[in-house]
Amino acid sequence: MMDIYISTLCFSGTPISEILNKADINNFNLEFSSGLPYDPNNIKSFNNFNNNFKLLHNYFPAPKVPFVINLASENKEIRELSLNHCLKNIELSAKNNIDFYSAHAGFCLDPGPNKLGKFIQVEKKIQRSKHLDIFLESLNKILTFAESLKVNFYIENNVVSEQNYSKNKNVNSFLCCESEEINYVINEINRTNFGLLLDTAHLKVSSSTLGLDKEKEVEKILDKIKVVHHSDNNSKVDSNEPLDNEYWFLKFKKYYSLWNHVIEVKNIDTNTINLQIEILN
Repeated sequence: MMDIYISTLCFSGTPISEILNKADINNFNLEFSSGLPYDPNNIKSFNNFNNNFKLLHNYFPAPKVPFVINLASENKEIRELSLNHCLKNIELSAKNNIDFYSAHAGFCLDPGPNKLGKFIQVEKKIQRSKHLDIFLESLNKILTFAESLKVNFYIENNVVSEQNYSKNKNVNSFLCCESEEINYVINEINRTNFGLLLDTAHLKVSSSTLGLDKEKEVEKILDKIKVVHHSDNNSKVDSNEPLDNEYWFLKFKKYYSLWNHVIEVKNIDTNTINLQIEILN
């Protein structure tokens, strides 16, 4: 049976002590990620969760002062905050014998924490190649450190919604939303400890926005995928809805044994989580 993890987003708004108790009772593996506010005891709670397998992703542990991780930022302060957050989590992964840490791909602008998932106005001309170069430089710094600790680092594909594309005159300010750029970044880096965390819901929305075939997009990046985030949506908004038996990514089930899997459905009960596991299995 493949490894399936439950994102803390599934328990959004629930205290971490209660999440850990539910995971213990139900024998859930956990991805410590979204939905957990800043708490100075979060790392201690993470270190003490040893009954099942665990992963670290993106914003866990939540910083005291919220910020958006942007490894492609022109702003040196934001880029350093982002780098340091990733480096600390790679070290935390190593200390807990976790073989990878993952974070979102970068942006060509610097949205505030309250703007994620909403309309973000592009205020100036995007120099995509410049941001890609900054992103690659950041990735190499992270991967060099990760390699020294025998940890892998994976980027998650971003999502570009219709409103963030069309209302900005068809300018995409998010990196790695589609296969061409994902392949470019991973091939340019060319390191064995680097790969893709594919968020299927992100790809569904981005493909709809950019006029791409989502299934063909997957086929072009199959060899880059290491982990999969599973949730669904209406192809317009990344809403982290539950899976059903018509879930589009089930078409690729023959490859599931090659990857780790994370259920990233927002705020669901234990019965629904078990149903999601059943659908993936």
